[in-house]
Amino acid sequence: MRLTLAAIIIATLFPAMLCAQEQRTPYEAEIHADDVFVRSGNSRSHYPTGKLGQGDRVTVHRRELGGWLMISPPKGSFDWVAADTVQIEQQPRANQPARGVIRAERTVARIGSGLEPDRRDNWHVMLTRGKRVTILGEKVFDTPEGPQRWYKIAPPADDHRWILGQFVQSVEQGAGRTDPFEANNGDLSPPDIEKQRKRKRAQRMLAEQQKGAGYDDTPPADRGGLKERKMVRIDSAPKKTDKAGGARTGPTLAELEDDRTRMKRLDGVFNNIVRSKTSQWDFRRLEQDYQNLQRSAADNAVRRQVDLRLRKVAQYKKIKAEHDEFVRLTRESDEREARILSMRSQPAATPVKREQRRRFSGAGIVQRSIGAPRGAPVHALVAPDGRVLAYLQGAKGVNLDRYLGRAVGINGPRTHQPKWNTDHILVEKLTPVNLKQP
Repeated sequence: MRLTLAAIIIATLFPAMLCAQEQRTPYEAEIHADDVFVRSGNSRSHYPTGKLGQGDRVTVHRRELGGWLMISPPKGSFDWVAADTVQIEQQPRANQPARGVIRAERTVARIGSGLEPDRRDNWHVMLTRGKRVTILGEKVFDTPEGPQRWYKIAPPADDHRWILGQFVQSVEQGAGRTDPFEANNGDLSPPDIEKQRKRKRAQRMLAEQQKGAGYDDTPPADRGGLKERKMVRIDSAPKKTDKAGGARTGPTLAELEDDRTRMKRLDGVFNNIVRSKTSQWDFRRLEQDYQNLQRSAADNAVRRQVDLRLRKVAQYKKIKAEHDEFVRLTRESDEREARILSMRSQPAATPVKREQRRRFSGAGIVQRSIGAPRGAPVHALVAPDGRVLAYLQGAKGVNLDRYLGRAVGINGPRTHQPKWNTDHILVEKLTPVNLKQP
C-alpha cells in the first residue's frame, strides 16, 4: 500500500517539477487583461498601489501561494519615508529629482498607492543608515502624534509588488501558457512540491519514533500532513474544583466572557482617546483600568493581551509628552515673531538691549529647505506642521548639518526678508532641546 502511494505521488509530482524548470526567474511577462490591480502584498486584503492594462510588461521574481506573482514595482510606483530620517544631499535641479541619504539607524520604506494617496500601511524594506534615496516629492500627513512631513521616494532596489498570475503571460514562452509556474491538471507548483517533501519526511520520522512506544502508526485520513497531537502536562498540584465538587481545568466560560467584555469596553475608550486631538489625551484612568483587569483576569491569554495594550498606552503617552513640548517651543517662537513685527511697526525703532531679549531668537526643527526661493539659504527653521519660520545661515564655525531633524533653540540676529516673505537668522548658537519623557 505504501509503495503504491509513493508511486502515485512521484508520478503526480514529476511533470510539475519538469514544468517548473522551464522558466527561470526573474523573467519578463506581459499583462493580457485591462484594469489589473497591483497590490502591496500577496492577497486581496492588501491595498492596491496601481493598475496595469493590456500589453504592459512586468518583471516576475517568484510565484507564491494562491497564484500571486512577486514583481518589481511597475513604472509610477513610489514609497514614503519620514522626512526627519533623511538628510538632503542634492537639491532638485532641471530634470533631476532631489537626492538624500538615510541618517537614522534604520527606518522603513512604506509602500505608497496611486489609487489611495493617504495609504502607507505596508512595508517590506528596512532602510539603514547611509542608504541613498531619490526624493520625488513631499507631503504632510495627519498622524496621532500630530502633523508629520514625509518624503515620497522611488522604490528601493529590493522592493516589490504583487499581481495575480492568471493575468500574466511570459514573454519568452508566448501565448502557449500564462504563468510558467501555473500547473496543469492539478499539478503542484515548486513551493508546494517542497512542502510535500517536508511533510513526507516528517511522517517517516514520526513513524519510526512511535514504533516502540505503542502509538497508532496509521497515516492521517486526509493525507494532507500530520495531525497535531495534544501534549498533557502532569502536575502534582491540587486541582481546582467547581461548586459541584468536580475538577476544573481552567477558567469558566462566564469568567472568560466577562474579561473579554471588560477589555472590549476599555479598547473602545482607548480608540476614542487617540481619535481626539493630541492636546486632549489623558491616559491615566485608562491605564489604571487596564492594570486592574490584568490583575483580576482569570486567564493568562487575557493578561498577555492587556500587557500589549499597556505597552501601546506607554507609546502614546510618550507621543503626548513630545507634542506638548513642541507646542511650548512653537508658542515661544511665535511670541518672539509677534514681538519683532510689533517693533517694526514703530516709526523709530530702537535697538533692543541684550538683557531684554528672550531666551531664543527662534525655536523649531532644523531642516534642509526644499523648494526655497532663489537665493535663500539651504537650511530652514520649521514648525512641527512643516511651516517655515525662518531661513538659517550659520555664522563662522557653526555647522547646521549637525542639527538636521533636531528640535533646537537658536540665538543670533534675526531680520525680515520681504523677497522671501519670511525671516532670516544668522545662527550664532544652537541649543538642542531634550524632550521630556513620560
